[in-house]
Amino acid sequence: MPCHAITLEATSYPMEPNETLSWGAMVNDISPGGVSVTLCYPFRAGTYLAIDLQHPNGMVHTLMVRVVYAQDQIDGMWRLGCEFLKPMTQIDLELFV
Repeated sequence: MPCHAITLEATSYPMEPNETLSWGAMVNDISPGGVSVTLCYPFRAGTYLAIDLQHPNGMVHTLMVRVVYAQDQIDGMWRLGCEFLKPMTQIDLELFV
């Protein structure tokens, strides 16, 4: 699947009933099967997240994902590789690339 490098602001939050914290994030790349984000919190592999992706035109699109991996970055941030719970259609993907 082709992966597209992008830089879009987002907000992420765990899909847990008692969880109220959200984390600012930067989306690094996106493909039909998943997304890579950088943020300051190391969500563990297997964690389900909702990511509110801010499109440049102001539209917000919520992506439901599962964290596959978290890599510690030199600057203290974390890069998460996430897979979509439902693959993104080509039409939806074109909104962000």
